[in-house]
Amino acid sequence: MSGKLPYSSEYENPPPVVEAISNPPTALQAEEFVGESYGPLGLRKRNADPDNAPLTKFARGAQESIKKSDDKKKSLLTSLRELTVHFLFLTIVCIISFSACSSSTYYFTTVINNLFTQTNAPSGNNFAAINGMDDIWEYMNNQLMAGLYWDSITSNDTNLLLGRNESDEEAMIFYENRLLGRPRIRMLKVKNDSCDVVDSFAREIKACYSNYDKGREDKADFTPEGYADLSAFKYTTADELENRDLWGAISTYGGGGFVQYLSENDKNQSMSDIAFLKANRWIDRGTRLIVIDFSVYNGNLNLFCIIKLIFELPATGGVIPMSQFTTLRLIRYVTTFDIVVLVCEGIFIAFTVIFIFEEMYDIYKTRLSYFKEFWNVVDIVVIGLSIACIILSFIRTNIAHSRINKLIEGNLTSSPMDDVVSAENNYTNIAAIILFFAWIKVFKYISFNKTMSQLSATLSRSAKDIGGFAVMFFVFFFAYAQFGYLVFGTQIKDYSTFYDAVFALLRTILGDFDFHALERANRVLGPLFFITYVFFVFFVLLNMFLAIINDTYVEVKAELARQPDDFQVASFLSRTWYRFLRAIHLTKEIPSLQSQIDFDAWKTALRRSGYNDGEINEKFAKYEVLSWKEMDEERREELEDELERELREREKRSEQHRDLGRISRRVEGIETSILSISTRFEAVAERLRKVELDKV
Repeated sequence: MSGKLPYSSEYENPPPVVEAISNPPTALQAEEFVGESYGPLGLRKRNADPDNAPLTKFARGAQESIKKSDDKKKSLLTSLRELTVHFLFLTIVCIISFSACSSSTYYFTTVINNLFTQTNAPSGNNFAAINGMDDIWEYMNNQLMAGLYWDSITSNDTNLLLGRNESDEEAMIFYENRLLGRPRIRMLKVKNDSCDVVDSFAREIKACYSNYDKGREDKADFTPEGYADLSAFKYTTADELENRDLWGAISTYGGGGFVQYLSENDKNQSMSDIAFLKANRWIDRGTRLIVIDFSVYNGNLNLFCIIKLIFELPATGGVIPMSQFTTLRLIRYVTTFDIVVLVCEGIFIAFTVIFIFEEMYDIYKTRLSYFKEFWNVVDIVVIGLSIACIILSFIRTNIAHSRINKLIEGNLTSSPMDDVVSAENNYTNIAAIILFFAWIKVFKYISFNKTMSQLSATLSRSAKDIGGFAVMFFVFFFAYAQFGYLVFGTQIKDYSTFYDAVFALLRTILGDFDFHALERANRVLGPLFFITYVFFVFFVLLNMFLAIINDTYVEVKAELARQPDDFQVASFLSRTWYRFLRAIHLTKEIPSLQSQIDFDAWKTALRRSGYNDGEINEKFAKYEVLSWKEMDEERREELEDELERELREREKRSEQHRDLGRISRRVEGIETSILSISTRFEAVAERLRKVELDKV
């Protein structure tokens, strides 16, 4: 083609060599012009039929490409706007979720926990070492009394000087934490005939007490003779105590029971009450649970700590001690930051209402196809949880204020906080789930280009393979879990239940295991179990999983590498930022040097790609400017996009020509091979005919 520069060796893909034809069309022509002439700029004029003129057709295509580019920009701007709104929503959720958490909460819990569980009795046992009924009585008389009731460490003169009241100070744990109401000890027991002794031992064993079950619970009064109206020996229902069921290590226990209230500030009275219970065998063989409940408040930090000291007495004998320390901020909206949190909660409600209407509108427009999109399902989940979180926020605030006001007014003997703890825990759990999904949704907005979309594309494409692998993995995994539970469940704590066995095997994958415990439990099956599990699950199955992910990732990366970057977010944001700086005069535009360099580089690249000067001028004249300097940045971007698309089309056609040449050569080779084979067949047939003739 005339005007095109020859290709040098540095260019990998030269255009295909074709025979010259008469009146060759240029790269920007689709057909010959009829009666063509040239204007003052050296550009072709349109022919008589403007609708069918080649340049008119090209202009229409260019307009469509510019429109598509504008649509991409609008889509990107919409996504950026949604990302900004989502980050605002995420910030609000973070402020609300983390407002109740602080390092002070942890330290307060640790201090109270150490006081009641880490101190030792005169025998040397601490809370975790309790193993029998006598240990429980010893704990109540020593660690419990010492923790609940504190003696004054200052004289009366010092108290007066510092403005303290000695009676108030004695009721303060660590002289900083107020005991709320009276501590109480609750006991649950089962009936004597709650189980049956087998006939072989019926003569020797007369009594039988089963594990706890609500149907076997003993609710009969057992008041000692000579006493009347003792609450510790009369059953009290869960509604009267305002308690909820307790989930223990052995069973789930009801909220009722036999209750002994201790003194709020008199240590001697409390010790006397405990001694009376012990003398009258308040804890016996039928006892299955003892719970010590009390709450404290720290005015310095505005924190409540609800304490439960639990002793489970299983039918096997012995004691299983447990403790629960729950620290909460129940009095809210006090400080300036609390007011900020209140404002954020109002904004959160507004966000939820807006999201509800948006999703309802989308569902109305798209119907059932709305639920086919993964992120739409995530939006529905977040909205549903947000509604539940708002409702629970009102419930927990109402319950907490009711409990605290009754305690302040003295209408409550003790401080039952089960419903408060339950409401707070439910609220915190739902808020944590909302925060989790809000962070996960960030992936929706950062997957603008092919780099960010590799992860989501890899996971979505490998989902079926991972699903098939998961079936095989869990077949092996649960088979080993059941084997471990049956063989080692009676000797190793990590395999004592099927639930524990499952997590023990998961920890083994992470390197947390006790091989010697398996070996001690069974010297043959223990090592065999461990070695085969590590081989099949760790070396085979997990590496198979990694191979699936890696293979899919390589495929996705290769495909994305072949796809053009139609619109790069990074370049768009950088150009937007540069425009902003230029608008506020923080940076200056480089006037003409860089523009001329870009224009010269473009002309050189276009010539190397097969364009002549006339075609380049036509492309430049399409935007009705006489020089590169007259074009604003937006029109330059449009021209860049259009030229890049045409260059890719040319490269694609060149690649197709090369593929066609390779295929033609292969076909010719195949034809030659077939011709050679047919010739040989004819020679063989001729020889066979000669052999037949010789036989005749």
